[in-house]
Amino acid sequence: MALIGPILDDRTFAQLRDELVKRIPVYNPTWTDHNASDPGVALLELFAYLGESLLFRFNQIPDATKVAFLRLLGVRPRPAQLAHALLVLETDLAAGVQVLRGTEARAGALPFETENEVVAWPLETAALGKTAAPRAEPRTAEARRRQDAVAALPLGQRSRVHAGVEPDFYVTTAVPSDPLDPAQPALDVSSTLDQCLWVALLAKNTTDVTALRNRAIFLGVVQDAELPRPYDLEARDPDPTRLRADGLTTDPPAFLWELWNGPDRAGHADTAFTDLTVLADTTRGLTATGVVTLQLPDAFPAHPKAPTSTGDLLSPPPLDDEKTAARVIGWLRVRRPATENDAIHRIRWVGVNAVGAVQARTALPELLGTGSAEADQTYRLTQHPVVPGTLRLEVEEPDGWQPWTEVETFAGTGPLDRHYTLDDAAGLVHFPTRGKVPQIGERIRALAYRYGGGAAGNVPTGAITGLTGVTGAKARNVLPAAGGADQASLADALDSLPAELHRRDRAVTADDFRALALEVPGVRRAETLPLFHPDTLSRHAAGVVSVLVFPTEDLRDPGAPLPDLALLRRVAGYLDPRRLLTTELYVIPPTYLDIAVSAGVHLRDGYQVDAVRRWVELILRQYLAPVPPYGPDGTGWPLGRAVRRAELEAVAVQVDGVEYLDGELRLATRPDPRSPWTDAALVDLKAWQVPRLAQITVVTGPPLPPGATYGPTPLPGGDPVLVPLPPEVC
Repeated sequence: MALIGPILDDRTFAQLRDELVKRIPVYNPTWTDHNASDPGVALLELFAYLGESLLFRFNQIPDATKVAFLRLLGVRPRPAQLAHALLVLETDLAAGVQVLRGTEARAGALPFETENEVVAWPLETAALGKTAAPRAEPRTAEARRRQDAVAALPLGQRSRVHAGVEPDFYVTTAVPSDPLDPAQPALDVSSTLDQCLWVALLAKNTTDVTALRNRAIFLGVVQDAELPRPYDLEARDPDPTRLRADGLTTDPPAFLWELWNGPDRAGHADTAFTDLTVLADTTRGLTATGVVTLQLPDAFPAHPKAPTSTGDLLSPPPLDDEKTAARVIGWLRVRRPATENDAIHRIRWVGVNAVGAVQARTALPELLGTGSAEADQTYRLTQHPVVPGTLRLEVEEPDGWQPWTEVETFAGTGPLDRHYTLDDAAGLVHFPTRGKVPQIGERIRALAYRYGGGAAGNVPTGAITGLTGVTGAKARNVLPAAGGADQASLADALDSLPAELHRRDRAVTADDFRALALEVPGVRRAETLPLFHPDTLSRHAAGVVSVLVFPTEDLRDPGAPLPDLALLRRVAGYLDPRRLLTTELYVIPPTYLDIAVSAGVHLRDGYQVDAVRRWVELILRQYLAPVPPYGPDGTGWPLGRAVRRAELEAVAVQVDGVEYLDGELRLATRPDPRSPWTDAALVDLKAWQVPRLAQITVVTGPPLPPGATYGPTPLPGGDPVLVPLPPEVC
């Protein structure tokens, strides 16, 4: 097999000639004869011929030379990306355990590092919300239970109900606890009656409440970033305007954390709560997964346990478990202020003693060597790959240690500038060929740098099990680590060089948006829809670009992967600063249309039935798959391409062992999961849709109806009555 080299510039003689001819009116408007007989055009064709020859030679240069040239141009392959995780600490020490920033946590032999300082307290939490109770029919047990609940209210609230105020009944709904289940519904605070999230601080046997006064607690919050399934742009759920790039990356909304002061002071909003100081917040205003650091007041704890039945919005929801209620030492409430039009959306988990961790380590100071006064000096760091922008380098000059600055390229470096470049992947420090370099005997040291990264850091839940150098506390990650990606290989980097040279890190054309979106870790496929506005699907919108994103994996539905809001935010954050100022950018998920396929096959002699059936089913699934390396051309099913029955029949008969199809392959579709299947020879897709193979059956003989499953084997005698005998007793 021949090796195909990368083409840095693929312009042909005709393209070069046309480009030169089009420039004639710019520089010489009076030159109007552009025919081949014109002497000036003959000269342009000569230059185009010579240019094509130079480009051919340029494309034959070795890879090392290409890399050197591209480094001079500032084009570098994508570095390794760091994986991030959320750790939760547990301790039984009453005084707490302090874990400093940069503490090592390990997932087997893979090191992680805490991103911030955290103090672990002997505490637990219970996150709750007041969700509306289902409607009760009159004269039922549920109706009588509600009457009893009203009778148990305090006198003031009971009087309001008797005066005609219609009560709103609610149930206490708990946020799902560990382990996190992607299929388990989370608490949507925007649907609670008071638009608030309540967090109960629960004491352990060793908890010293007085030790918590005026101290910080670290609450981890996991947002449910899943989009509704099935997702449909036409359904307007969620609101398409939320998917605009500046909306996904906008400044975080405001929120208020408060400490409940107890039933004695709960009669008025001004005295019912004490405002808490937010020392730090990595959740972006409770819109992303992260940690909120709160400072408890000097008056903590502020109340006894909450009453079991209240009738106002200023009291926490009652706890049904008496043992849990007895452990409550404080109630926290978080809400949006009245000036904020956003709500607190779905939450999957809330826990205390949380801290973020990254799959990287900080290297100790090290001596790289001594200068030689020669040009182009190179020194190697002991650890790599190096996280870009983290190296602090110093050189011992006659007037002491002086810091040197890392630059992308030596272009523009003056003779006295203290500059160096760094090869992140290999950990090589390069000094310039021309310019200031370390002199003979001058020592070179690295004060600090971080190293790590790669896809190996995407460890599963619970893989991080301990902290190095910390006693009295255990750690675990409550979510799988995400975001890690290996450095782009040399082959991939060389293949992408022509586009890099053309794009220059700017998003102008449709291919620019698609290629830049693919650089974001977690994106498997990206498609650009120019002039497509998610809110006006049937009309072109000037200046609008929509980028449709497919994730690398989706455990809920691997055959129809759907990105979450976190991935959409990362793509929007990467594309937004690279777009034109006049471009309105949207980052949207794909919309799937359910289809069902049923095929009947006739086998050749000597082939096993089940194996051939599985092969036919597999090849049809791969042919209709939305992501690479599957699909008709290996890039996933094209957007908006119709699904044809004849095309699927041609694919099915290619399986070795299939003699022919027994009857026509049956293809069906449905607009939503609740609708029946409708047979169709051709399924039309809209410009933003791809098929989702919801049902497939392959049998020997005539095909089953689309969507039908295999029936049970008929029993002799029709439908007999089967009666189990009890065991014999002596």
